[in-house]
Amino acid sequence: MLISDFYAGYDAIPCTQQKCWSHFIRDLNDALWKEPFNEELELFVLEVRNLIVPMLQTAKAYGLKRRHLKKFHQYIDKFYKRQIDNKLFKSESVNIFQKRFMRYRESLFTFIEHDGIDWNNNMAERNIQPIAIQRKISMAFREKGAERYLLFLGIAQTCKLQGKSFLKFLLSKERDVDTYKPVKRIIYSKKRA
Repeated sequence: MLISDFYAGYDAIPCTQQKCWSHFIRDLNDALWKEPFNEELELFVLEVRNLIVPMLQTAKAYGLKRRHLKKFHQYIDKFYKRQIDNKLFKSESVNIFQKRFMRYRESLFTFIEHDGIDWNNNMAERNIQPIAIQRKISMAFREKGAERYLLFLGIAQTCKLQGKSFLKFLLSKERDVDTYKPVKRIIYSKKRA
């Protein structure tokens, strides 16, 4: 499963995809800021808001579970019939978003089809931040050092996501983070007489 922004290069990857709603919402907001008097755009964004906000509220309340989100299929179909399919808009901005909805119909709503699929790629962007920071610090990535750095970063991020200590994993000399089970320390207290 690939959760990504709308960079066209991702479309060629042969896998199930979820397009990031955070990016889409940001693009809609940017368009509104650029064209504050475009009533057609404003009405279109309001329709998108009425579609997506209940889904996101449901995901927040009940988690990313298909059983809670599948009911939104009917709302998606109604939205496409009213706002996307065979609808002519005067506004160039709305036409651009209409085309995006048409092109990514399947991958905009993958998160309601599968358990645990997020509607945004925020986690991926947070996890890649250390690479951007390291690149700024070192001014460049050398192939020799980058490979080792990325390996350790991957292990550290996996430990973090699984709630395991990166240092303890390294000290354990285990080779698989997934099978590593941290040893729990037993703390003995001295009894006072």
